Parts: sequence; C-alpha cells; structure tokens
Amino acid sequence: MITAHLTDAEIQLYVAEPEMTSDQLKIHIQDCANCQTRAVNYQLLFNGIQDQAKPRFDFDLTSLVLEQLPEPKRAFPWAAVLVSVFSIILIALLAVFFWSYMEAVITGASTVLIAITVTAAVVILIFQALEMVKNHQKQIHTLLNAKTLQL
Repeated sequence: MITAHLTDAEIQLYVAEPEMTSDQLKIHIQDCANCQTRAVNYQLLFNGIQDQAKPRFDFDLTSLVLEQLPEPKRAFPWAAVLVSVFSIILIALLAVFFWSYMEAVITGASTVLIAITVTAAVVILIFQALEMVKNHQKQIHTLLNAKTLQL
C-alpha cells in the first residue's frame, strides 16, 4: 500500500493509460480522496483538450507567404562557361602537343588492352549517366511535391 500521495506524472498515466498503471497505484487512487479528485481533474482536462476544435486559418497562408518572396533572379552561369571553355582548350592543346606519343601508345598497345580500356570507359560513362538521370528525377520529384504542398 502506498502511503504518500501520487505524483502528477503517475496520476496522468492513470488517467491517460489505465492499463499501464500498476495495481498498487490503482488501489491507492481508489482509497485516497485527494488523489481521486486530482485524477478527476486530469480526466476533465484531457477531455477538454480532446474536445477542442482544431484551429483553422481563415486565409490562405501559402499565397500570403509566396507574395512576400522575391522573384528569383536567373544569373548567367559564367563560371560554368569559363570552366568548360578552359577545359576544352586544355584538352585540345594536350591532344595536339602529345599526339605523336598517343599515336605510338595506341599502335603499340595490344588489342585486348585497348578493348578493356574502352569497355571500362564506356561502363563508367553509363554509370555516371544513370546517376545523373536519377538525381534529375529526384530533383523533379522534390519540386513537384513542393508545389503541391498545402499548409
């Protein structure tokens, strides 16, 4: 038998989930008028909270927020263009400068080695392309879900 009064947490557990409460706590609440009163008060409080109407906005919050957002500015991707041009020029210069060495390597290499190298390069390109498509689909899916999101 419990002689001290129950804590608020124990009474809340008794009210919210009576099946989780120990038999000693149930017996104490049945015998103690103070704890019974507190349990009834918590029951009324819990019922009042459950009976409250869910709050609703009487306006469209999404449109109000979207009106406040600035229009996105599309900047020209100068960095990407410069890197691409620099890369193409570098590759072209290296190909011109080392053409005689590349020709000697290609003619001196065995057919099997060239086939393995080409196969590896193609497989790597395929995996990169698949990864790029997957990322693109994920981004499109995210954008479509963001547009249909309602608050």
